[in-house]
Amino acid sequence: MKASLFNKNLLTAVILFSLTACDLDINEDPNNPTNATVSELLPHGQVSVIQPFASLVNAITSSAVQTRVSTRYDNYTVSRTTIDGIWNNNLYSGGLKDLETTIVQGTENEQWHYVGIAKLMKAYTFSLMVDLWNDIPYSEAFNPDFDDPAYDSGSAVYTNLEALIVEAMADLDKASERSPANDDLIYGGDLNKWKRMGNTLLLKMYNQTRLVDDNVGGKIEALIADNNLIQSSDDDFQLVYGNTASPENRMQLFVEDYVTRLDNRISNYFYDVLTDANDPRIPYYLYNQSNTFVGRDAGNPSGLSTFEDQDTRTFHGAYPAGGKYDDGSATVTTGDSGLKGAATYRMMTYAMRLFIEAEAALTLDITASASVVELLEQGIRESMEKVNELGVGPGISESQIDQYVAERLDVFNAADGAGKLEVVMMEKYKHLFGNGMEQYNDWRRTGFPNDLTLVVQTSLVLNRFPYPSSATPPTLPNNNELVFWDK
Repeated sequence: MKASLFNKNLLTAVILFSLTACDLDINEDPNNPTNATVSELLPHGQVSVIQPFASLVNAITSSAVQTRVSTRYDNYTVSRTTIDGIWNNNLYSGGLKDLETTIVQGTENEQWHYVGIAKLMKAYTFSLMVDLWNDIPYSEAFNPDFDDPAYDSGSAVYTNLEALIVEAMADLDKASERSPANDDLIYGGDLNKWKRMGNTLLLKMYNQTRLVDDNVGGKIEALIADNNLIQSSDDDFQLVYGNTASPENRMQLFVEDYVTRLDNRISNYFYDVLTDANDPRIPYYLYNQSNTFVGRDAGNPSGLSTFEDQDTRTFHGAYPAGGKYDDGSATVTTGDSGLKGAATYRMMTYAMRLFIEAEAALTLDITASASVVELLEQGIRESMEKVNELGVGPGISESQIDQYVAERLDVFNAADGAGKLEVVMMEKYKHLFGNGMEQYNDWRRTGFPNDLTLVVQTSLVLNRFPYPSSATPPTLPNNNELVFWDK
């Protein structure tokens, strides 16, 4: 059994607590004052920081890069009040606080393996927060002496996170008074996998800053030469959800599509990207409730009410929502359809690591672990295998994969430099379906997809997120201003 297939009963309990606790401090029970242990703090912190990126942030960013159309976030629409909850309850006063407490408490008790994992989770979360907001509270964020913590620059936070990741991996090598097992919801306490995750996080961050750091090529080459990055899908940094409704532990995307049937619609643009390439993942990615695809153009001003087409529209499929494989039955979906919400939120995968290397080799002229064409081919094959891991439908056959790879490599080999980068980034874009955050990062950094259009554009391009209304930053930049690594 893979390490990522952790104790789902524990995940259920953690998610239930996350959804009901809100502002309640896990360290304070008003009826029975006590301190939570690191074994309780770590899993709650993991789920609490992942949840907003798998749900609300994913919805907003997926709309920005047009894999889906949501009337709430279409046309780059996101208000300050929209993200109050994730900034406070999920992040600063929620999961990040739990991770910070794990670090402090674990350090005091020499429970170094918990400390190392918590630091890596903290680094991953803060790196994404910089990617969204740029300047954020970091150095004073959990210091009780500061009621209004300072906002550190995005570049300074990235620099601090690089050091934090190095610290974390050193902590994992220490003798520890206690080590995690099922209370680590990602890798089940496998420290070697956490080390590979940490190195791959560094790789991703270095690549993210390649436009503003002249020395990043050497850093990337050193990581690749050390050969301790994510090595296979067994190392993938991901969270696996369950399929129970009471208590609720299904992925939010499934609940939105199959249960509450909210206003998610698959973007016509994304459907065209898949069909134009004869992509064999289509019946796994998308489920048609009628006999044909029913999507929506981004920025379409002719409104549909939330539930008007709920029984005819195309939904997210088995991948990435834990929904239904499209076997042609064209039936109206329910909460019992398909995988019933037992989805996987994929944060960093082996295929993603291969595509990052390919991008770096093309743009920085570095020595990677293989040639760009080999990295591209292997990245595509791993992307297909991630779909086959679901175990639904007949699976994508070797002949289908071979044909698809051959066609994409023909396009790659015939392209100029910019065209080659486009092929790499668009294959990564398709692989990242369900992780709008990373698609959003890639789009801003590389410009791909480079043909996104809105029927009518009414808002500023969403180059960064607005600060929540509860925050008091030194300035309130426009949403179309750039984060530090963007150009």
